[in-house]
Amino acid sequence: MTRTTEARLMSHSSEAQSQPESVQLNEQGLHDIFKRYYAPLCLFAYQFTDDRELSADLAQEAFIKLWELRANFSYLHQVRSFLYLTVRNRALNELEHRRVVEEYASNYQLKASEVFFEETLIEQETYRILTEAIDSLPTRMREVMRLALSGKKNAEIAEQLECSIENVRSLRQQAYKRLRFLLKDYYYSLLLFILQLPH
Repeated sequence: MTRTTEARLMSHSSEAQSQPESVQLNEQGLHDIFKRYYAPLCLFAYQFTDDRELSADLAQEAFIKLWELRANFSYLHQVRSFLYLTVRNRALNELEHRRVVEEYASNYQLKASEVFFEETLIEQETYRILTEAIDSLPTRMREVMRLALSGKKNAEIAEQLECSIENVRSLRQQAYKRLRFLLKDYYYSLLLFILQLPH
């Protein structure tokens, strides 16, 4: 892992962009970090392994390692970098083992690259930041946006929430305005996510 990649990794985190957020890795502190990062780490690992069960194991192992080395961390961005790098390295070890099978050879070359690592990390971090912002929306907007993120179209959302399609469109437009304000520092990444959502 180059210093450049580690620096970029830290720069993608909102925690590392301003005053560093300190952490206390006692049981409650680890629980809070686990709740915040476990799901994104599983998704991150899955980009390398294509195996959901293995991805969950890798994420859990990263938290175990974090607990063992907890005395070495003072700030949240350090913890975050450690978790992602640990999962990445262990996932690559799995792919290295699988390389004996021919079908994994080309896959390993792609997923071992710095570019793949950075792009995947940015994608998962953007998703985490977006979902946290959605959670802060009013109830009805939050419901609409969660369903949209799950892949449902406006008609399906309207049916599930027992409202009109026009109401769904209006709620989405209002939600986008609020999200643009909340996520102004991540506007272009957010725009890519929104463009990919079904309508």
